[in-house]
Formats: sequence, C-alpha cells, structure tokens
Amino acid sequence: MNKQYEGKVLNWIKDHFDMSAIVVEDFNVLPYGKRILDMDGGEMAVFYDFFTGEIKQLFPSDSAY
Repeated sequence: MNKQYEGKVLNWIKDHFDMSAIVVEDFNVLPYGKRILDMDGGEMAVFYDFFTGEIKQLFPSDSAY
C-alpha cells in the first residue's frame, strides 16, 4: 500500500474538517477511500483519483434511502 496517496486523502480531510467533529473510517471500495461521518448523521466518501491525481468526494444519493 502506498502511504503517499493515503496521506494526501487524510491531509485533504484535515484541511476541510474539524477532526474532533467527525469519524473517519477506511472505505476500501475506492482507492485510498475514507468514509466520513459527522455527528448529525451526515456521511461522504473521499478518495484518491488516479486518473486526475486529485482528491474526490462522493455523497450518498438521497434517492438511495
């Protein structure tokens, strides 16, 4: 496992969130994916996109529930 890409994902999360207000879990469905849960029940996935070299975010679809 390349820690460089996982580090980029974790740094993005730290730059965009108050770490004391969220829970971060591994989400191995996506490359170096992390699932973020907030205290209000919100969630999203963050991962490294090898095609663009960028960190991308996914939000669950409201229609999926």
